[in-house]
Amino acid sequence: MEPAQLQALLRLLDDPDPDVQAHIASVLRGLGEAAIPALEQEWLQTTDPATQQRIEQLLEELQLDLVAQALHAWRLEPSQPLLPALLQVARLRYPALDLMKYTHAYSRLVHTAWLSLQGASDPFEKVLALNKHLFVQERFQPERTRPQAARSYFLHELLDTRHGNSFSLSVLYYLIASELGMGVSLVGIGERYLVRYFDGLTHFYVDPYQRGSFLLAVQLQEVLRRVGLSDNLAHYRPLSAPYVILRLIDHFTQAYAAEGETSKARLYAQLRERLDAQLGVGTLSGA
Repeated sequence: MEPAQLQALLRLLDDPDPDVQAHIASVLRGLGEAAIPALEQEWLQTTDPATQQRIEQLLEELQLDLVAQALHAWRLEPSQPLLPALLQVARLRYPALDLMKYTHAYSRLVHTAWLSLQGASDPFEKVLALNKHLFVQERFQPERTRPQAARSYFLHELLDTRHGNSFSLSVLYYLIASELGMGVSLVGIGERYLVRYFDGLTHFYVDPYQRGSFLLAVQLQEVLRRVGLSDNLAHYRPLSAPYVILRLIDHFTQAYAAEGETSKARLYAQLRERLDAQLGVGTLSGA
C-alpha cells in the first residue's frame, strides 16, 4: 500500500460505521508489521481519546498476530530452540524488545559457564560449578518479594535484574545446562520448577530458585509426601519446548489478571487460544 493510501485509511479511524472499522482492521492486519509505524505516528498526532483507544486496540491486534505467527514458525523448525520463543512471548508485552541484545547476553552466559565447567567431570561437580558461576559470580538471585508478579516470569527481566522466580530461574538454568551437554530436563512439580538429571543410574533434581540446591530422587519423594503430592516421580514428566511456552503464557495470563491488568491478561489468553489451535493441544494436564 502506498503511504498516501495508508494515510487516507487512517483518517477514517474516527468513522463510527462498524463496517468501515472492520475494513480498516482487515487491511492493517494484512499489512502486518509494516502498519505499526504509521499507527504509532497517528496515535501521536490525534487528540481524540476514542481514536487513540482504537489505535491502541489495533496495535494490540497486530502485535498478537505477529507473535502468534512467529511462534507458529518457531514450532515448525526441526531444531526448535527455546530461547527465541521465550523472547517472542515477551514481545506481546514489550513490542520493541531488542531480541539481539538478549540473545547476545544469553550467549555470553553460556560461554562463561562453559569456561567455569572446565575440569568438572561427574554430574555433581558440573552442577556445583554451574551453581557457583550463576549464583556467585553472575549473582542471580531468587525474587522473594513478589515472585508471582508478571515481570518475574520474563527472561529478559531476569537477565537485566538478576532476580527471577522459580519458572524464569529454572528455565535459564535448564537452557544453559542443556547447551553445555549436561543431559538435563525441566519438570514442574506443584508450584515449583526443577531441573532433572537422570542418566539411568544417577538421578537427582536441582532447584535454581534455592540457588541450585539439589535433591536425590528419594529425598524429593520424601518432600512430596510431606506436602501431600504424589511421590511417583514418573508423574512429573519433562516439559517439552512447546509446553514450556504454553505454561509461560498461562503464567502471564494469571499474573496480569491478579494485578488487575485485564487487557494484558486478555491478550495472553488470546495468544494461548491461537497456539492451542496451531499446536493441536488442549490443557496442560500431565504435560
